Order: sequence, then C-alpha cells, then structure tokens
Amino acid sequence: MIRMLYFDIKNSYVWDMKAVLLSFIDFLENHNVFKFDVNEFDSRLRLQKYVFLARFYGLDMKYSFSLYIHGPYSPDLARDYYNLDNVSLEPLPESFRGIEFLELVKDKDEKWLEVAATIMSVYEYNKHISREKLIEIVNEIKPSFIKEDIEKIIEDLEKARLLDF
Repeated sequence: MIRMLYFDIKNSYVWDMKAVLLSFIDFLENHNVFKFDVNEFDSRLRLQKYVFLARFYGLDMKYSFSLYIHGPYSPDLARDYYNLDNVSLEPLPESFRGIEFLELVKDKDEKWLEVAATIMSVYEYNKHISREKLIEIVNEIKPSFIKEDIEKIIEDLEKARLLDF
C-alpha cells in the first residue's frame, strides 16, 4: 500500500492524505452534511466538490484538480476514496475553518456544488477577472445553467468572502 505523506512546514508535522480525507468525510457525516457512499455517483461528485471547496477554508489536501464534465475533478482523490480501507482517522488541521465551510455548503445540492466549484476554479486562476466576465466564462463552461443561477451562486460565494471583485 502506498501512503501519501506530506510535511507541513508551518506546523512541523507529517500527515497522511488518506487519513485526512477519511477524517474530512467523518467531519461531514458528523455535521449531517452528507453520508459518503463510494458506490453512488452523486456521493462521489459531492465529495470531489467538498474537498475542492475546503481548500479555500484552510484544508488543502494537496489534490490536483482540473475542470471536467461536472466541474473540478481530481483522479488522485478518486483513487484515494476507493481505497480507504485500513485507514485511521487523523485530526483535521487547526487551519481548517470548518464552521465557515459548513455554513457555505450545508443543504446545497449537487448542481450548486458543481457550479460553485467551477466558479472558484475559474476565479482561482483569474483573480483580477470582473464579475461579468466570470459569469460569462462559467456560462460557457456550464451552458445548462442559466446566468441568473450562476449570479446567485456568485452572490453566495461573495457573502462567504471567497470572491472579491
């Protein structure tokens, strides 16, 4: 079994990516956000988006994401969540602002998560983009979503202080 270990220079400790992932899943389940089921597509989709968005709240599990059909996707994350047997829980880093994260994602459906993660992915690489241009780009990437829905999700992300125009 390959273990992905990372050294956190700031806090001087080594952590196991899969253990942190399992702890994050446990955190989501304990806060009644969702129950992960690796056999359900929507569950895997949600976890991909939760892990992606958690990076903006101080929980960067070091997964690389690229835009895919349903927004940001990490094949390494997919590999890990299929292989969580014999993994122990590890405390989540103190840098994770879990309550703020929960306020953003609790009671959001898969479509909201997909668009929110796509917005943040585009914004992450284009920090000086205008609100209008961001809406335009996301609408091109996600043509099945109407602009009004994209605008509403951008408002949610602005209220959460994740976007600054």
